[in-house]
Order: sequence, then structure tokens, then C-alpha cells
Amino acid sequence: MNRNPQTREIDFLLVGQNEEALLRDAQVLQEAGHRNVLIAHAGLEARNILRTSRVHFVIAELRMSRMSGLELLKLIRRTPGLSEIPVLLTSENRQKEMVLHAIDEMVDGYLAKPYSGEDLLHAVNTVVKRRTLSPPKSRIRQARLHLLLKNYDKAIETAKEVLYHDKTNSDAFFILSECYYWLREFDKAKHFLEMYLRENPASGKGMHLLSKVCRLHGACGDAFGILVKAHRENPLNIDLTIDLGKFYLEMGMEDKARELFNQVMAAEPTDLNLIKIGKAFLKKGSLPDAAIYLDKTVQPLPETAYVFAHFAQLLENSGDHEASARQYEKCLQLVPGHPEYLVRLGEVLVKLGERGKAQAVLTQCLQTDPAHAQAAKLLELAAGDEA
Repeated sequence: MNRNPQTREIDFLLVGQNEEALLRDAQVLQEAGHRNVLIAHAGLEARNILRTSRVHFVIAELRMSRMSGLELLKLIRRTPGLSEIPVLLTSENRQKEMVLHAIDEMVDGYLAKPYSGEDLLHAVNTVVKRRTLSPPKSRIRQARLHLLLKNYDKAIETAKEVLYHDKTNSDAFFILSECYYWLREFDKAKHFLEMYLRENPASGKGMHLLSKVCRLHGACGDAFGILVKAHRENPLNIDLTIDLGKFYLEMGMEDKARELFNQVMAAEPTDLNLIKIGKAFLKKGSLPDAAIYLDKTVQPLPETAYVFAHFAQLLENSGDHEASARQYEKCLQLVPGHPEYLVRLGEVLVKLGERGKAQAVLTQCLQTDPAHAQAAKLLELAAGDEA
């Protein structure tokens, strides 16, 4: 991620919804000599700060609405330029499965609530000490960065160099399996995943990827069995629960799918969870079911606007133009001024006979993209209808 040299430096970014706890932790860190401490009250706010600042350490509450601490952790680990930021999660949840889930996603530390200021500083110092890199760890980080940048050949070469010196390095096994998965060399991906799972048999992440490999390789029965086992061993992993529900849905076992989706709803799902379930019902063509989940989202990520655009298109195809317009308007709330969404909204408004509104959004599109032929054609049509 490219950053301006004038980008602000943030020693600690604290993310959570408990204002009192955030202020207390900020004071503890500042009194320990860390001057640049910033608070974000939601995962989405933290994401925006991470994109515009140089953050050196993130401390996030596990349980947050809209975007959980785990989802923020995954985003950090999967974003070039952010992936090496140390992340400490805090939570009142002391269940072993949840801790293992966080470790599986490469968290640096997990601090159980309630904790004292001294506990917080000890946890931070422990993470910093662990970050003292040995050569193998440094090479693993380089391999992972190559993977994130989609330089798969270089990632494979670097991971294999690590295995030459450390034949049981599970991080290298997983990096190799991911590379071969994206290269669609499924036999190799499965081979390294099996080696990874020998070292990490409880890894939901590993079993999840193995299930996807088997499925793409045509072994749907194996894929389903692996996903069932993964869910059974990682019941708190909501991503696994949703994926198993999606599998049931595709197999026509809607009752089983709804049972799992109800479990997700009972666990206070985030916007990303709701969107994943909504997408599954869109794929099945069940628009009323998709609406149940997609309409519950509060502040989705801009990157998910395409899901609502697809929903809008399907609603338009079904003849429900008013509902379609509302979904396109939601897309534009997420990605203001997006030419394609403006044109689609303009087209639906023309069909609804709302010519004034149609002209406004189409004019906005042409201000951004004067050469947009479809927008110009629709604007002429809207103006002609009015005349």
C-alpha cells in the first residue's frame, strides 16, 4: 500500500465500542510513553484509518457490530502494506475454540477481559518481543507478501527455501497450498494442505481451504465431509458455519441451511456475515430470502456494493423497479458517484416514470464521465419523455 511521506504516524490504534475501556487503555499507553494513540469506534472506521495512516500496532475488541475484531484482523493480514502490523485482540470470551480461531488467523496476542493496565502493557511487550524476527520468520513474511501481491512463483520459491532449512514449517506448507490453489494446481495444493493439517489438525482455516480444493477438483463429497468436520470442531467459526449452510443450500437441503443461518443470526452477525448469506440466496434466485439478510446490514463496506447491485439487477428483472431503485441508491451510498450505478439507477427511474430524478442522476454520471454513451442515451430519452 502506497502512502504519502507526510502520512501521520500512529503508535497504537485502539478499536472497540466500549468508550470507557478505550479511553482507559489509551491513557495507560500514553503514560507508558506512547504519544500517538488513536481511537476508532468501529471496524470500518479503523479500516479507513489504516488506509490513510502508518499504524504500528492495533488493539481491537473481538466483539463489534458491523465488522468484528476477527474480520478486521483478516482484512489486515490479507492487505499488502498492512499485513505485518501486530494485532492484539481483547475479549471477555475465554473459550478455547475462539482463542484457537484467532490464532489460526495469525493474531499476535489475545487478552482476556477484565484486565489491568499492567496486563495490557505486559501483553503489548510480549507481542513486541515475539516480533524479534529470526531468519525463517523473516522469510515466511516475505513469502506471504509475495502471495498477497499474487507473485505466486516467488512465494513458492521463498516458502520452499524455508522448508529446506525447516522441513516441518507449517506456515510454509500453508503458503504453498494457497499458491497452488490460486494456480489451480489442486493436487499440489491438497498435498501441502494435508502436511499443514498434520501439524495443525484443529485449523479451521486449513480444513476450509482443503474443502474448497476438493470441491474445485470435483470431489464434492469429500469437500462436504471436510466442511462438516471443520464446523463440528470449530463451532464458533462463523465463516465455516455460513459456508456449510451455503453448501446445504446448493444441495437443496434448505431446512439444514436455514438452521445454520439461524445460528449465525443468534450470534449477532456482522454486516459481512449478512452479506455472505444474502449472496447465497441470490445465487439460488430466492430474492425474498436474500432481502431478509441484505436489508439488515447497517454500514457495509464499499467493496460489497456489487452484491447490492446484483440484487438490484435481479429485482429489476423480476419487475420490482421500486425495490431495485432502493438497492441502487444503497450502492451509491457506499460508492458515491459511481458511473455504472448512476446509469442503472437512471434506467430504473425512467421505467418508473420518475423523469426528473432520472435526469438528475444521469447528468451527475455525465459530469463524471462525459463520454458515457448509455447515460447520454437515457438522458435524451428521459428529456424526450418529459417533453
